[in-house]
Amino acid sequence: MINKIKYKLRYFLGFKTRESIFKILPKYSVCAELGVFRGDFSKLIIKHIKPKELHLVDVWESLYGDFYPNWGVYTNFGNLKTKDAYNETLEKIKGANYKIHTGDDLEYLKSISNHYFDWVYIDSSHEYEHTFRELELLNQKVKPFGIIAGHDWHTDESHPHYGVAKAVKEFCVNKNWKVIYNDNEMQWAIKKAE
Repeated sequence: MINKIKYKLRYFLGFKTRESIFKILPKYSVCAELGVFRGDFSKLIIKHIKPKELHLVDVWESLYGDFYPNWGVYTNFGNLKTKDAYNETLEKIKGANYKIHTGDDLEYLKSISNHYFDWVYIDSSHEYEHTFRELELLNQKVKPFGIIAGHDWHTDESHPHYGVAKAVKEFCVNKNWKVIYNDNEMQWAIKKAE
């Protein structure tokens, strides 16, 4: 019981502090969140952005089956059902204008018209190759002055999520984008250099 309380408190406080990124993301926009999990950040997007259109993309059971792997308290030590995370998301976004897409976000992005999104938030695999492929697709899928943002920016090469920062930095150099936001909550945002 104590572990559950600690988890909920840490989880709530973690998302509460992530609200700072909404200062740079346009309101009433067409946007997407890649990596939704339980819908906590989705709920914040709806609250702060009031999106014209919100696309929520996650693998849920299509990758993990009935239960998430044991990622510690994050997945209740492997006891969190993917269906429960999905249903929590639906409950948290009730009443909003959204579209849910279950499955591989790379395949989903390939199906979207170019220059469709005002901004996209990445919080998916946290792996270098996957993140870099997301960025390459989003280079065409966001509007010319659109924003790509995300979570889990770590510059320590030994950190398991270091691949995010590495992919973003390489993408910016290769495609002429620049970092416009980086906070102490591991969030980041980039846009095309002018």
